[in-house]
Amino acid sequence: MKISGNKKKLFEKVFETIQDNDNFLIVTHDFPDGDCLGSQVALYELLRTMGKNVRMLCSDEIPYQYKFLPGINEIKKDLDAIIPGPKKKDYVCFCLDSSDEGRFETGMNMLMQIAKTIINIDHHPGNTGYGDINIIFPQKSATAEILYEFMDHHFRKYLNYNIALGIYTGILTDTGKFQYENTTHNVHNIISHLLELGVVPSDVFSFIYENEPFNRFKLLELVLKRIKMIWPKKLIYSYVLRDDFKKLSVPFSANDGVIDLLRSASEARVAALFKEVGYKKYKVSLRSSKNGCRVDEIASKFGGGGHKQAAAYSCEGNLKELISDLVRVID
Repeated sequence: MKISGNKKKLFEKVFETIQDNDNFLIVTHDFPDGDCLGSQVALYELLRTMGKNVRMLCSDEIPYQYKFLPGINEIKKDLDAIIPGPKKKDYVCFCLDSSDEGRFETGMNMLMQIAKTIINIDHHPGNTGYGDINIIFPQKSATAEILYEFMDHHFRKYLNYNIALGIYTGILTDTGKFQYENTTHNVHNIISHLLELGVVPSDVFSFIYENEPFNRFKLLELVLKRIKMIWPKKLIYSYVLRDDFKKLSVPFSANDGVIDLLRSASEARVAALFKEVGYKKYKVSLRSSKNGCRVDEIASKFGGGGHKQAAAYSCEGNLKELISDLVRVID
């Protein structure tokens, strides 16, 4: 794969950093998804295969849909569990798929205690460029796509099935099963190579999308009962509460994919799912159809971000008022 211009210079910097260091920490955002986790385990496998000392950190629960990923059990929630005792600036820290420092529950101040270099790799257009090295390409379908290009260019001999499985998972999920408009010819070229490395698409699909606990359908039933349509704004929305997860004994990740079901309504231009994550605290997922609103612009009004057709933000307050706030900003 040909790499040129600014991308080539950035990749060279990361390559040199990997060659010159032995200790690495790979961090990704809270409420992890397929792209951040797939990218994390793929990079972990590369560095581990090279004989590096590498650790992975994610402060949130790992969704059951991604427990099949190789090395996933090596991801720890607590930095002290990974690096006990006094902290020294001995680690190169990769921050993956995270547009700003607020995406990490661990906190950038704590990471700075151990990180002598922070490498920020992401595909979100609103990335704040918080790293010492920032590799940000919003035109790419997924952070996993960027990682593949880097690995293919500098470490092709190390590419193996475990790396391919992580990269495939990241691209599959962030392209909406290859249905979003970010599914380019480059994506399919990459996928072709990943299949050559042993990835079986039907197996991955089954692990992620055909592996639901029965009570997940009870959760879906609740969400569907609460659906509302704001016709003047062509907004379809629903919500899910902490008590729902507790009563049904399902993890928070059981809501994955629900927003895409709302998005499929032909009359709607915007779909929203309000997910309670704390007392009067909500994470709001937004989706739109190809001809719908730019939901990244909507999310940005609430301090969030994302992509044209998929975005999110966090907010606090009374649910009814938060819904009204969203309705108000939709043009």
